[in-house]
Amino acid sequence: MKVSVVIPSYNAGEQLGRLLLSLTWCRLDAGDSLEVIVVDDGSTDGTRELVAGVGGDLDLVYIFLPRSAASGRAAARNVGIEKASGELVVMVDADQICEPGFVAAHVGFHRLREDLVVVGPRRDLGEGRFDDARLAAGFARSAIPEVVRGDGRELVFAEFSENFNQLETCWHHMFSCNVSVRREHVMAVGGFDEGFTGWGLEDSELGYRLRRAGLAFAYQPAAVAYQRGHGVTPEMFVEWQRNLAHFAAKHADAPEVWAQAVIGMAFNPADRSIGWLESMCRLEFAARALAGRLPALTGLAWIEANDGNAARVLADIKDRVATEDLIVIDDSDGAVLAGPVQCLDTTRALLYFWRPTAQARDALRRRHVIID
Repeated sequence: MKVSVVIPSYNAGEQLGRLLLSLTWCRLDAGDSLEVIVVDDGSTDGTRELVAGVGGDLDLVYIFLPRSAASGRAAARNVGIEKASGELVVMVDADQICEPGFVAAHVGFHRLREDLVVVGPRRDLGEGRFDDARLAAGFARSAIPEVVRGDGRELVFAEFSENFNQLETCWHHMFSCNVSVRREHVMAVGGFDEGFTGWGLEDSELGYRLRRAGLAFAYQPAAVAYQRGHGVTPEMFVEWQRNLAHFAAKHADAPEVWAQAVIGMAFNPADRSIGWLESMCRLEFAARALAGRLPALTGLAWIEANDGNAARVLADIKDRVATEDLIVIDDSDGAVLAGPVQCLDTTRALLYFWRPTAQARDALRRRHVIID
């Protein structure tokens, strides 16, 4: 499989340099290949010279777009996707850094089915320094600042299921800082909507159209990218509100789209009346109610898997998922059932959790009526 990593960049030279360096260390399976496409969105910080100086074996394509009123991440990504020669497109942001297994982790899930959107986690780094000399010799966790915050979406999964495809709002969580999809699917739905300007929601809206087109969604915990954390500024919140209005007007027949307004109660710097997790839970419950998926599930069969029985358990799940609601507890070392479970087609409930704590297991049993 040929993979195209598409990176929009605007005056992010130093961070982009680290990202490109980390991509040179990415391991691929035999027969796979990688190209990296940098779309320079009118930078004035020497990005062109930085990219020209990148050595190694990286197959690197550089595209410069003059800065204009139409500039933005949606337009820049569209140019990169149009240029891409890979069948699979992986999207990341210029201010990130990836682990060596990042690309292969995305590709591994896409081998399970072809109509898939794969999302990976982003970890927020603290204010410590990067050891650039150490990174030049190969990726090392010790060469990057301390991780101060995990991916908030994993808190949502803990509430509902780590089977991302079972979230009614999976489309909202398709953040373009770490996502992959076959190029043909992005092109078929028209790419990013360039009517989104400033910060927020252009990626969720693309996710919404991909979901409506019938694609499945999966979360790949092994496809890890790191970034400096940042909060929502008043200016960003104004842009987000404007983009939400554009999103809702475009899909006026879809009340679940406008339900995203609840997130503003967590994003608004002037009045954060609820927390982010609560806003996400409210959004998911609203979308489920609109889809007729409430009240809470009852009568789920409880299935446990480990490294010794994972293959047998998966075969059992495939047989039962057409007629039963299941909750799968995966105690394997590498979450070996994460991909196969998320890629199963079913109209029944298929909840999945990897190594939940004893407290979380008890909470799941209290929340649902379990058939042992």
